[in-house]
Amino acid sequence: MNTDESENKEEIILLTGHDDIYSGVTVDRKLLAKTPALFEQQLEKSIVAWRQAKRRGIWLSIPHDRTELIPVAQKLGFVLHHAKKDYVMLTHWLDEKDPNQLPSYAMSTIGVGGLVINKKREVLLIQERFAYVKDYFKLPGGCLDIGESIENGVEREVFEETGIRAHFRGVLCFTYKNVFRFGHGDIYFCCLMTLNEDEEDQKINYDPLEIAACQWMSLEEWANSPEKHPVAITLHTARKALDVLDGRAHLLEGERIEVKLGNPNNPPWDIMLYRDKSSNEE
Repeated sequence: MNTDESENKEEIILLTGHDDIYSGVTVDRKLLAKTPALFEQQLEKSIVAWRQAKRRGIWLSIPHDRTELIPVAQKLGFVLHHAKKDYVMLTHWLDEKDPNQLPSYAMSTIGVGGLVINKKREVLLIQERFAYVKDYFKLPGGCLDIGESIENGVEREVFEETGIRAHFRGVLCFTYKNVFRFGHGDIYFCCLMTLNEDEEDQKINYDPLEIAACQWMSLEEWANSPEKHPVAITLHTARKALDVLDGRAHLLEGERIEVKLGNPNNPPWDIMLYRDKSSNEE
């Protein structure tokens, strides 16, 4: 028996998966047929079944070692959505009455910068080795890892770049750039950080692969020297930090909020709300 005859006799199992609240389906990739030919038959029949069931958006995850299935899915109307190291995600909007409402992927990058203050009211500054702006001392920081909190991310980034262990106290301000890498937005949180009493004598140990220089500077001097801020973001952040330290303004502090969902089988959402707690309003 040749391969074609064997494939024709093999039973085709319809693709199923997790249904969502928007009448969509995330396909169980464990059910994907073994060969492209079988997969094409399987997907064709599954699309018919999904249409009959009035399913709208279909999410199809192809494992990284099964990429030969991608052209088959594209032939049947699926489009590329995003890729990670272990899979490629494709989607297919089946609803012919309404426009495609499936969300795009990774619309924003989240960055953090740490304004670290010691007991001398000095701020920790770095000069990047590869920088868009020359001769610019700025806050240490970087991008959050996937699933990382603002608090953990800024503490990690400050330590990796400077060797200084500092602790998140609150958000001073944030910026938003609507078009950044790959055409996506960028959100950057400026965070106030301090040192514990037994951490004041830490030595700077910056990463020479990323950082050209690292130093402490008087916060008052830095905040009152516009010429040191070719990018005005740091000037406004420094002045906001002074206002917070002198009691004229307040930080946005984190508060964990649990949101229970309508389906008791789904775990609650764990959300951080950053707000001014000075009024102690509940």
